Amino acid sequence: MYTKTSRTLALCAFTLLLVGIGIATTMPAAGQYEISLYSAYPAVFWVAIIGAQFAGCLAILGSVRTSGDRAWMFGLSAVLLSNLLLLLLPYLRGYEMYGRTDSMTHVGFILDIVNTGVVEDNIYPPTHLLSMVVADATSAEVTTIVLLLPVVFWSVYFVSMSYLLISLFDERSQILFGLPFVILPVHASLGLRPFDVGVALVPLTLYLFIKSQRHATPPVRAVFVVTLAAFILYHPLTALFAIGIMAVYLLGRYAPQITDRYATPTNFFSLAAAVMIAWYSNFVGVILRFNRVYNRVFGVSDGSAPIGAYTETINETSPALVDILAVITFQYGIELVLFGLGFVFVGVALWLSYRREYALDTYTLMFIGTLAVFSFGGLAFLLIDLEVTHDRPFKIAKIGGAILTGQLFYLVWRHTDWSISRPAGTGYGLSLIVVLLLVVSLATFSLFPAPQSSTKNQQVTEMEVEGTEWLTVYGDSSQELMQFDILYFRFYDAQYGRNTTKPFNGVSPPPRFNYTESEYLGDNFQNERYLTITRLGREFYPTVHPDYRANWRYTPENFERLEKDTTVDRVYDSGDYDQYLVRTGENTTVASGGV
Repeated sequence: MYTKTSRTLALCAFTLLLVGIGIATTMPAAGQYEISLYSAYPAVFWVAIIGAQFAGCLAILGSVRTSGDRAWMFGLSAVLLSNLLLLLLPYLRGYEMYGRTDSMTHVGFILDIVNTGVVEDNIYPPTHLLSMVVADATSAEVTTIVLLLPVVFWSVYFVSMSYLLISLFDERSQILFGLPFVILPVHASLGLRPFDVGVALVPLTLYLFIKSQRHATPPVRAVFVVTLAAFILYHPLTALFAIGIMAVYLLGRYAPQITDRYATPTNFFSLAAAVMIAWYSNFVGVILRFNRVYNRVFGVSDGSAPIGAYTETINETSPALVDILAVITFQYGIELVLFGLGFVFVGVALWLSYRREYALDTYTLMFIGTLAVFSFGGLAFLLIDLEVTHDRPFKIAKIGGAILTGQLFYLVWRHTDWSISRPAGTGYGLSLIVVLLLVVSLATFSLFPAPQSSTKNQQVTEMEVEGTEWLTVYGDSSQELMQFDILYFRFYDAQYGRNTTKPFNGVSPPPRFNYTESEYLGDNFQNERYLTITRLGREFYPTVHPDYRANWRYTPENFERLEKDTTVDRVYDSGDYDQYLVRTGENTTVASGGV
């Protein structure tokens, strides 16, 4: 049975999805580096994708009132397929790899296992072993597997979030109100990084935990225990975060006036802690990192807090308010919406509990605690140098925020007599539509790094790979290497593995190539050296920071002058990658930053 409205919405969602698929699959592959994936597709593509997700979510909500309406299944399918299309865009664009930093080094870990046949000094073996096994089984290149494997993990995330929601709530309307918010790509991260893989598996682990509580049969509990143990091994930080979620659950069971649903005796907390300590205590690097965090938290040693870097940048550049708001919107807009509405749910739930119209249970309290602990924990990561970025605890907090946001709209709908005031009902419906459209848009336009968030596309091109390989094979390792907006050691890791000696250690060229002080670049050095310039390096400042020319480290005029500099010879050119040899000049001085 389908209502006319929900059926129409589902049909619109699939129609728009087909338009998006048609555009994505017929667009030619990227022929060079593109600093924004969003600008690679026409505006109609993004309208189609956002429209498909939005219409699919509305189809789900449109099925709430009619118990037999199954159009929500088609709406759910449309949203999930839209997510899949978004995640596949780097592959469809023909990118050599996606992820210019950690992902390339993780390819190096995989190559080490392939080359040596052993796992040695590897903190994250599950991710690397899985990648190697899949590549071997499919006869695909490791770089292709690394490009596609995150898509599989995040697809598991979306499906697991749906099943987690179903396991949390028994009432059909609760589930349908929650689905639109938990299946959107609010924090999917492409590129193979063990931490992100661990985050993608959090909902699956929590779903199996709740299922093991509701149905405490040996097979179910065995699957949960195996999954939990494997999950702990993916990354020490996700393991620590998972233990934190479990601690919140255990504490919530002792809170007054909390319904303890499906509770059965279990030792999952001690199991998770034991597995984590037993595994990660074998790695000196992990122990040293935790020791540094301890020292900084308790004031034994100092570190550079991320907030300090932001403050310094603002003081140096004096950015316009509109630019600050744009960065906040695209970098933290999802967090502001989900965290804000999640905490509003807490207020509404407490108020209804006070009136004895609603009863909090241990699982809902667990997600309230998850939101509170990891959102405020992320602020702590921002204010104190804790070795990792503040967005990592935010990723866990967004899981709790997404679940609670849907329940906020359910509570308001369930506990309001709409027959009294028609304008109130209209306002509620418009609020739900606006919030949903906002979340869909922010999730889509913050999925990929791009200039609107003052970042750059993480595309790795074949020309860059070939250029760095040329330098490795034909370059003179006795000479220094200068590089801008490319990290040679990352490319070397992805080509040869991490357990080999790198011939070059790159440093940054002097600002403006020191043309403000010297006529020729070679005048600044006493020895010959290489200089690597990429298309990304040439385009970065004019594209990402067009209004702050005074703060550019290099200008287009500097690059033009570099081509005419008689002390600079171009020895390799592939379009995206230029390799220069800088010879010493007749009037040699030493430039700042150019030793």
